[in-house]
Amino acid sequence: MMLGHEKLALGRVPFTWRKLVTAGAIAACAPAVTASFAGPAAAQEPSSIEWSIRPHGADSGQVQLTIETQWRPGSESMWSNNRPISELHGLSATQLAGPPAPVRFALVRDAGRLDCSGTAGGWSGSGACSFSVDPRFAKYLQQRGIGAPTPREAFALTMGGVGRELIDSMQEIGYARPTAGQLADMAVQGISADYVRGLARSGYRLRSADDVINFKVHGVSVEYIREMAAIGPKLQHLSGDELVTLRNHGVTPEYVRQIAAIGPQFANLSADDLVELSIHGARADLVRAYAAYTRGALNASDVVDMAIHGVTADYLDQLSALGYRGFSADELVNLRIHGVTPDYIRRLQQSGMTRVSAEQLVRLRLAGYEPR
Repeated sequence: MMLGHEKLALGRVPFTWRKLVTAGAIAACAPAVTASFAGPAAAQEPSSIEWSIRPHGADSGQVQLTIETQWRPGSESMWSNNRPISELHGLSATQLAGPPAPVRFALVRDAGRLDCSGTAGGWSGSGACSFSVDPRFAKYLQQRGIGAPTPREAFALTMGGVGRELIDSMQEIGYARPTAGQLADMAVQGISADYVRGLARSGYRLRSADDVINFKVHGVSVEYIREMAAIGPKLQHLSGDELVTLRNHGVTPEYVRQIAAIGPQFANLSADDLVELSIHGARADLVRAYAAYTRGALNASDVVDMAIHGVTADYLDQLSALGYRGFSADELVNLRIHGVTPDYIRRLQQSGMTRVSAEQLVRLRLAGYEPR
């Protein structure tokens, strides 16, 4: 897991992401972080870099490395993620497990390297680091028309592991040429070459780096795309916007499968149908209760109408107990809109009115009739 944060610069973040944050806010997400790389201050060297380390669970080959960086007063960044010890050149599991002692290690990536020293032992440690940009990578970026990264952008690329492989894969797939700042944003979000290639294999060759960032920010994974596509033909060619909207409203493959299993009328719902169901709290058990109770064909719009107007599973159970079974979706909504409650029907029955239709129940309620 990677966790971190940086101050937000809204000018370079995709619009749909901008809606989720406010200027000056601190935001954290997994596997990476929101970031700011614009403006004169972004070009300065870090004033301090501190590291700390601790074990990651029972796996002696993994550690959680946290890097906290001060760029200027009031501007900090934090990166914390699990890494194999082998990535920290010069540090071994034996050193970490042994008694506290001085250590030195380096984290080396295409964009730059972090050289750290301090004390480690007893499966913990801390100290300070220095960062250096790799001039060969800066030249590589310039040769591809991207331009050299600022020190802060290069630091993000190093910490996020973004290098030649991701850039080459984007070029091969046909993405618009990214800027160094966009690449840094991709690093902050933990976007890898495997993710970009996986999207392409799933049929999503997005236009720009910002589109990929938008997918990642909203949790559109390759696995999510594949699971949704396997459910039905209408979910096999969703647009990027539809995928983001589905994820934003918590529509999971498991939810869609549960809905589809209720009946043939729910087996081929569109993305819009599924979002509407989710927005209005139409859980699978509630839809199942509607389908078991109502007469005639029940579709997604009926379910949404009933959910909006408070036709609950408990309401249906109480109607059934009073002998009222098989109302249509329209009739149920009409009853709820006009305040026909199970208690009202029960009092009508107690006064001798035992065979009253849905339309008559509404008329009695509208007329203000109260049984004695």
